[in-house]
Amino acid sequence: MAVLGISLEPPFDPRSWSGSSKFFFESLRERGVLHDARQVRLSATRERLLQLAAISWPRERWRSRYNASPARFQALSEQAQAEIRRCREATAVVQIGARLRCAQPDTTTQPPVFGYHDGNAALRYRYYDQGLLADRSRDDHLRWEAAVYQGMRGIFVMSAWLASSFMKDFGIPASQLHVVGAGINFPQLPTLPPKQAAGPHFLFVGREFKRKGGDHLLAAFAQVRRQLPEARLTIVGPDVPAQVDPGVTFAGFLSKSDPAQAAQLRTLFEQATALVLPSVYEPFGISLLEGMAYGMPCIAVDRCAMPEIVAHGQTGLIAAAEDPASLAAAMLELGSQPALAERMGQAGRQRVEQQFTWSAVAGRVHDVLRDQYRVCA
Repeated sequence: MAVLGISLEPPFDPRSWSGSSKFFFESLRERGVLHDARQVRLSATRERLLQLAAISWPRERWRSRYNASPARFQALSEQAQAEIRRCREATAVVQIGARLRCAQPDTTTQPPVFGYHDGNAALRYRYYDQGLLADRSRDDHLRWEAAVYQGMRGIFVMSAWLASSFMKDFGIPASQLHVVGAGINFPQLPTLPPKQAAGPHFLFVGREFKRKGGDHLLAAFAQVRRQLPEARLTIVGPDVPAQVDPGVTFAGFLSKSDPAQAAQLRTLFEQATALVLPSVYEPFGISLLEGMAYGMPCIAVDRCAMPEIVAHGQTGLIAAAEDPASLAAAMLELGSQPALAERMGQAGRQRVEQQFTWSAVAGRVHDVLRDQYRVCA
């Protein structure tokens, strides 16, 4: 078998794609499916020129224009197509994301291209990035993605929610969409130490605080503290703000690549009562899997793929999106009932072991490539 992986980030770097790239490609390699995985990148000079071409203000709009630039995508795609031509052994290509057009419509000699995705531009604009781009820039971005998807032989997605968007927003037939899930970004599942009873302790993990519902979480936690004054909330990822509410601790960004910071993060996972992720827009929600792996119940919201990860009433609770009162009620339910939280946490750990491993994802991808597309043995 000779599948070539293509990514905009270093494929085997534990920081790429929130850690998922490394585990995805390594699991395909362990299955004997992957020949190689390569990064596509532009020179620093060309990246700088493209950044200047997208210049706008405020900085958030500039970043959005740059990240939605078809000119940049085209330049990267040319590099990706060159990598594919260099890899003569490749019988299929699996690319991560939709910024690259690896498929060349004017050739019949190129190996078929497949994609693996956690989200798409239509969903991001629908739920989160409204108003940052002019209509023309947004439409250009959507047209680019539509062309990328139309050129793919098949599309692997992390969730059924995402598959439905590909059908509705991009007209991709159901026969070309394959829900394969995602896995936990740990080399092995952690050993679970006994939980120490020290009052309700909630954990949030995520760098993009606003997109992941951080403002709603702080409002909900203020309500929780009125009924459970001993409750604590630890926030990992964003910078520490100038003013911090009572009971809230901002731990800053903790890198899994740094042994000391990884140990600090591991301790937080071991000690917390529940993980909370009330995202406004969340392509998948890997941190929910991490919480479940540590035997924690998870509190998420009824949006995106989160209800596919957290089984409401079994491995955690699903609150209403962008509703601090609903979120506070879920936090109070678990914070005031330690036995319930422990029971849900145990069920969550079992759910991760059974459904959310990268080995299982690689197996599903392999089965589809072999049985439906016949590009590998």
